[in-house]
Amino acid sequence: MSTRVFVLRPEPGLSATMERGRAMGLSMEAMPLSAAEPVAWDIPPGSFDGILLGSANGLRHAGERLANLGQMPVYAVGEATAEEARARGLPVAMIGSGGLQGLLDALPGDRPLSLLRLAGAEHLSVEAPPHVTIASATVYAIVHHPLGASDIARLGEGGVVLLHSGGTARHFENECRRTEIDRSKLALATIGPRVARSVSDGWKSLRSASTPDDAALLSLADIMCH
Repeated sequence: MSTRVFVLRPEPGLSATMERGRAMGLSMEAMPLSAAEPVAWDIPPGSFDGILLGSANGLRHAGERLANLGQMPVYAVGEATAEEARARGLPVAMIGSGGLQGLLDALPGDRPLSLLRLAGAEHLSVEAPPHVTIASATVYAIVHHPLGASDIARLGEGGVVLLHSGGTARHFENECRRTEIDRSKLALATIGPRVARSVSDGWKSLRSASTPDDAALLSLADIMCH
């Protein structure tokens, strides 16, 4: 029997990860433990040159206020987020390939840049280059769900668990402790060292992807399955 690869992330990333993993021949298991929900928000004061996005959820849950930003160019953490922007008629100024910090570090320094970050309630802190200013608006929150009986049974058989965020990693560990799942049967593949630091020891193994993107994480999972 092939080693199961459990995907805990919410949509819209869940489906993309499942599709990519299946194309690689991995035995993918969807187990979303959270969902993004919109929250009330206001556009911060000031003028902006673009929208900074670390997730497509920043657009999906921005609601009617997004229209008030006009055709502001988007600086997207990755291609999936850029596709969401294009689908909404927004121009894409730049697409990152090494996480949100990598995107900021790669911004040209030929002019000052003021960005509005549409983020979740729990998000990674970033350091803006000297010529960039960032104002953040929280437009959604991730709501976590408990493990169900079928989830517990599947996890009890072991496998590789993909962890895309620190919040999900902490919630998953707490749920494993609550339900007394044997963590020594579960190998954790995290999208980066920050996420890996969100959990304690006691797992079969704990490794981080070489770069903070889905392709690298799935490549790591493939290695960990063998």
